[in-house]
Amino acid sequence: MMLDVTKKNILLLGGGKASAEKLRTLSQLGKRITAISPDFIEEFHSLDWIDFVYRKYQYGDLKGFDVVYSGVNDRDVEKEILKEAQERNVLINFIDKVEDSLFISASTLIYDNFSIFISTYGRAPGGAKLIRQELEANIDLLGLNQRVGEMAKEREARKMEL
Repeated sequence: MMLDVTKKNILLLGGGKASAEKLRTLSQLGKRITAISPDFIEEFHSLDWIDFVYRKYQYGDLKGFDVVYSGVNDRDVEKEILKEAQERNVLINFIDKVEDSLFISASTLIYDNFSIFISTYGRAPGGAKLIRQELEANIDLLGLNQRVGEMAKEREARKMEL
């Protein structure tokens, strides 16, 4: 199942390496997100599509969000976050903790005419990244995107003839 989150409000909790792993995927959405953390590692600082909140998670932070990624890496705080997510019916993904997550976030390659979703079912996030990098290195994805776009145009033209 794929969920279109382009019109969803997204929150990223944590500013460390685990949260930074989600930045590539989130950047492909072409939308603003909110990130909450007392501090953020360097990968975050040049990103103008993030609204930064410099503090620790507080109960109530999930209000108004549809999808939450958490890389807080504090078991007690994560229990609070999960409780709030369940109370508010918010989809939550604990980065690197699939067993507590309400969804698995796939590594994605998003193009105008197709998307590729890669998952190791949360067992090896680095493996999904490796697969994505291999696909990018060995397949002309831009050319494929163009060819699929041409196929879509041809299909539309045939529909108009009917």
